Amino acid sequence: MDGVLERRTSVARPRANRKLERDEVAELVRRYREGATVYELADEFDMHRQTVSAHLHREGVALRSRVRMTPNLLARATELYEAGWSTVQIGRELGLGTSTVGKALKRAGVAMRAPVAERWK
Repeated sequence: MDGVLERRTSVARPRANRKLERDEVAELVRRYREGATVYELADEFDMHRQTVSAHLHREGVALRSRVRMTPNLLARATELYEAGWSTVQIGRELGLGTSTVGKALKRAGVAMRAPVAERWK
């Protein structure tokens, strides 16, 4: 039995959810709208990022994506794609997801190449 107790005590215990007062929720929403990220707010309010997102969602706040495809990033992505780079390579270079790059290029009217698997047929 002692071995069982030792194993249980070595496991990190989950911390209890921190309840926010109404004014704290208002502050969290205000800070998010001013540009703070969910991750920054999680550190600031000592809670998990998903809890921050849940508070924002309950308050009707639309969440931002972590990285946005700005006009400058789109111009650079277009330039790289037209130079032969893949959407995977562009995503890594610009810190964006592959699907984010592909969707943005399509919306911008860039002629997309066939996927690699289909080019080898």
